[in-house]
Amino acid sequence: LHRLETQTAVYQHDMRHHLNAIDGFLAAGKPQQAEEYIRKVRSDIERITPKRYCDNELVNLLCSSFAGKAQRMGVRLEVDAKLPRELSVSDTELCAVLSNALENALHACQRLRAESKDCDIEAVAYEKSGKFFLQVSNTCGPDVRFRKGLPVTEAEGHGIGVRSICSIVERYNGVYSFTANNGRFTLRASL
Repeated sequence: LHRLETQTAVYQHDMRHHLNAIDGFLAAGKPQQAEEYIRKVRSDIERITPKRYCDNELVNLLCSSFAGKAQRMGVRLEVDAKLPRELSVSDTELCAVLSNALENALHACQRLRAESKDCDIEAVAYEKSGKFFLQVSNTCGPDVRFRKGLPVTEAEGHGIGVRSICSIVERYNGVYSFTANNGRFTLRASL
């Protein structure tokens, strides 16, 4: 994030040079080249500008990281986070819950992408009355299985993230649910 912020500051410093180039194209009667240059500058700025999802820096860092992973996989990740700088949940537990939820969603999408299927992830997080709410929903296949209300898998090394989420939510006397309906898997947690 700090590297991207530095790149953004450098790009803002260089903006006057870009404006001079655009002015030069326009003065030379080349508006199409000016338009193309503007598109390139805009693309460069969007590429290096860190996305801010909310006021909480940890959530911004985690969501930015997972958004990059999703983009490289060809998966659309939409995040709607309305969180303050400080939360009622510790940073380490917030990191574990959010990261495990997004990682599990990406794993599900990775399997679908391997079958050339479209996949998307939607994450919603907010705090209200001192409680943290999270919902992560993703495209899923028809083979999602549950045991005692929890998703289960036979894949080696998988399933630990779900147990971690449940354990943290239970420590806060919160509630969680996992559902799979109409090709959508949804995790909801309140703590």
